[in-house]
Amino acid sequence: MEADRTVVDLRAGGRVGPGTRLNDLYEIDALVAVGGMGEVFRGHAIETGDPVAIKVMRAEFAENAQALALFRKEASALHNLHHGAVVRYYVFSVDRHLGLPYLAMEYVVGESLADRLRRGPLDYEAVEILRRRLAGGLAAAHEAGIVHRDVTPDNIILPAADPARAKIIDFGIARLAATQTVIGDGFAGKYAYASPEQLGLQGGEITPRSDIYSLGLVLAQASLGRALDMGDHPTAFIAKRSAVPDLTGIDARLVPLLESMLRPDPRMRPASMAEIEAWQGPATRLAPRPAGQAGAGRGRKGMAKGLAIGG
Repeated sequence: MEADRTVVDLRAGGRVGPGTRLNDLYEIDALVAVGGMGEVFRGHAIETGDPVAIKVMRAEFAENAQALALFRKEASALHNLHHGAVVRYYVFSVDRHLGLPYLAMEYVVGESLADRLRRGPLDYEAVEILRRRLAGGLAAAHEAGIVHRDVTPDNIILPAADPARAKIIDFGIARLAATQTVIGDGFAGKYAYASPEQLGLQGGEITPRSDIYSLGLVLAQASLGRALDMGDHPTAFIAKRSAVPDLTGIDARLVPLLESMLRPDPRMRPASMAEIEAWQGPATRLAPRPAGQAGAGRGRKGMAKGLAIGG
């Protein structure tokens, strides 16, 4: 009922909360997280009771026509992205009664990879499963023209603690390849997992190879059980990205791949996530190629041509 909506118009400074209904399609149950673009809630579809995650935009973005248009475009691209490792986006809409833009998506139950790694590293086989799963999902996103830009253990969920079911979440700062990010062209993401170009180095152009660098740091942490030391202040952030990070302690079978993913110059990294997914171990050599040949939107068959098998 209307009296149960317990919320006032956001344009008047109100907040959403448990019991808030959106377009009489979804109802908010509880706050889950607060991020750069807004808040994420657990909710459910009113007619079926099916659980959903609902992301609502922060007021300053909701009032910005350009940000709203970009968010809508991003939501449209993600809605058409179908891969088991990528959280499903259901609908983008605006509740006119509340003046509230929101995004309804798949609600994923499980602990984050960050929480799992606090209990210790994954074994080699589990890291390999995780590598193929995440690279496959990011390859699909890149083909759709979407660069995640915040690939971190916090944004990877492990349903039932199973790396084979890993889900990449929070594309809130993702940027479409042909346009600016929703929250501006400045730095977005977490410094510990940021590529050199995200910090303005190596020309500062953010491409799918930026996600390759971040995924390399995630996989290194999964094998080591702790994050690599990538600096704790601006000068150190830059210095740590002038060479391949120290990979001491990581399973030796992963080192050749991680060294290729973590090269400071993005042109020297593997050409695509499809190549990361297809890597078969130390006998497989990933051949870098000029970045212009690895643009987002290419088919995975074409992306995989850069894979070379060494002797």
